[in-house]
This record gives sequence, structure tokens and C-alpha cells, in this order.
Amino acid sequence: MWIGEGYVHKFQCEDGSMSADRPASDAASRDALGRWSTATLHAAEPVGILGVAAEPPAGRIEMVDGRGVYVRCTADSPAGNRNRPAGGNGEPIDDSADRNSDGDANLAGSIDGPDAWYIHGLAGSSTNWTSLAEALSGHATGYSVDLPGHGRSDPPPRGRYSIRDNADLVAALIRRRSRSPVHLVGNSFGGVISTCLAARHPQLVASLTVISPAVPDLRLTRDRGADPILGLLLVPGTAGIAERKLSALSPMARARGMGRICYGKPELISDSDYEAAAADLAWRAELPWAHSATIGSLRGLLRSYFGRSPSFRADAAKVSVPALVIWGTRDALVDVRLARTTSSWFSNCSLLILPGVGHTAQMEEPVLTARAVARLWMVAGESHIGATAVVATSWV
Repeated sequence: MWIGEGYVHKFQCEDGSMSADRPASDAASRDALGRWSTATLHAAEPVGILGVAAEPPAGRIEMVDGRGVYVRCTADSPAGNRNRPAGGNGEPIDDSADRNSDGDANLAGSIDGPDAWYIHGLAGSSTNWTSLAEALSGHATGYSVDLPGHGRSDPPPRGRYSIRDNADLVAALIRRRSRSPVHLVGNSFGGVISTCLAARHPQLVASLTVISPAVPDLRLTRDRGADPILGLLLVPGTAGIAERKLSALSPMARARGMGRICYGKPELISDSDYEAAAADLAWRAELPWAHSATIGSLRGLLRSYFGRSPSFRADAAKVSVPALVIWGTRDALVDVRLARTTSSWFSNCSLLILPGVGHTAQMEEPVLTARAVARLWMVAGESHIGATAVVATSWV
């Protein structure tokens, strides 16, 4: 589910849930930023996209440095890895119809190339990637990890939450599970971790995709996405207050609030989706570290903005592999107006702006997201069926 970062936003309703409502004129002006897109799309569309409440792939606990980390794999998906690149009519393409530059047939669904590793956002889990990982399962075996203290993973030793430690942990898992450099895909907080990983462990990475990365908004403007008072969480003693506020929200109120804050079009979320999200939240709330992990991770993110560790911008400058930045214009958490600047920090990067989409494009718009990511993977060295480039701005 999209269980994520909505509680950090400044728009709060009387019932404790969140609202991302913006004036219609402001939404329209931001939707027009779709013209910034430079990315191209894979010509083939994935089929049978799973809903956000679909059963995720099975997973298992991996022991890393004495702690359990939960990892899911698309090879164990209940959907049976049915996704293959498909034509515009939704039917699988005849493999013999397309040839690469050497005249050889491009094999649809071949997963002999790099694996894909998906890293979720703050307070999220590996289930945030169910739709996208399945959509791309014909291109790469996908691994989605529960970060420390999230989902079914243990908290870190001594409660130390940091971007660098998370990056090193995922790098250790990649070395264990994948035999070649991998495609990294991260959302929000996970986008920052993915970029740090690519900078610190370049030999492990074939390409990098970041979806609404949680970059700091230091512009002197009053209509930024995130609330500037979040910096107060760095003050000793404030974490307990924040944890108590989180605990006071019912699972359903929090689920609906997060739907409103993370989706550009929350009306796409069904009651059954909310029920599944609330059930997951209720289960996770029983874990003794559930709320402290959320606040601890947020504080770790804030420290990365102001601490001694390399910044996101410095990490991005070290990334030499092909990169893709994806952003929704209705993102209420990280302002879309940061997108073009953020993409410029990478040496080899394309940008996809999705009008009307919110903070979690991989859940709200998995088809266009999958097509852009698949195209990036092809550019990074893979060869796939139906790989004709389509300019993204003609579709969004």
C-alpha cells in the first residue's frame, strides 16, 4: 500500500488526517510543467497492472549484521510474473516482429539482464512497489526491501537511522542476491537512499530512477510542499511528542489522510484499498518500534540536509550511470518545481513530469512510470521488444 509520509505535511484536517487541497488555478499551473519532460517512453505497455491492495510477492528475512531485513522478490509473485512488454492493444507482441540492430530477435520478458531493486519511502514498505515491480517483471527480476524499522524488518542497532547506513545495508543485500550491477528505483526517502547507494557503491549500479526524491526545499517561498517546522524534530525531546501524535490517529484516519496527501487524485483509491491500508497500519502499530522508526528515519533525513555527510546534490553529482527523475505535478510533499533543478544535478539524466499525479507515481500511475523506467533500462544496456522511443510529453 501507499502507507507513507503524509503526516509530515502542513495541511491538517480537524480529525487529524491530512489534506493536500490546492487552489484549482495553482494545480493547473503546475500541471502545465509537464512540458519540462525530456524522458522517452518504452513503446510497449505492461498488461494486467495490479492494484495497490493486490497481494504482494512473497518474501523472506535476510540476516545482515545480526538483524533481520525483509526482502520480497517478483519471482515469488502470486501473479506468476505474467507481465511482458505488450502492444498498444494490450496484447503481448510477437517476439519475431522486432529485431535489434544486429538483426537478432529481441526476447520479450527476458530477465537475463540486471535485477531491479526497489526502495520505498518514509514510513512505507516493500508493498509500495507491488504494482510497478509486477509491471516491470518481464524486464527484470525485482527485489523490494523493507528498510530498517519498516514493514517486517528489524530496527537498526541502537536505533541509529541514517541515509548512509540504509544505503550500505541495501548494498550488502545486492551483493548477496544479485550477480551483476542492478537497476535502482527509489521513491521519496528511498530516492535519497538510492542516490547515496549509487554514489557510495557505483560498481553495483546499472541505472538509477528516483521518484519524487525527498530533496530539501530551501527556496524563500511560502508555498513549499513540506512544512519548515519539521526541523524542530532535530531538537532533543521533540521525537516523543511526534510519536504520541502518530499514535493518537486511528489506522483508518491515517490511511485516508495519507491517501489524500500522497495521491494527486485520491478519488482513484477505493474503500477496499483503504481497508487494506488500515489493516496493514493496525498490524504495524503493534510493533514496539513502529512510530519511533518513522520519526527516527525522518530525523535521519533531516540530518542529511544539514549534517556533515555528503548532500543529495553531492551524491547525485557522483552518479555516472543513466538516471531518470520522475515527479508528479500534484506532489504535496516535495514541490514539483524542484524537479528540473534536481535532474540537473545528475550528469546523465532525463526527466518525466506527470500532470495530475501526486507523490507516489509508482502507485498512482504505474503504466507511464513503468514505460519510462523500461526505456531507461534499455538505454542503460538492455534490449527489449518494442523499444521504439516515444516522447513522454506526447502522452502526459
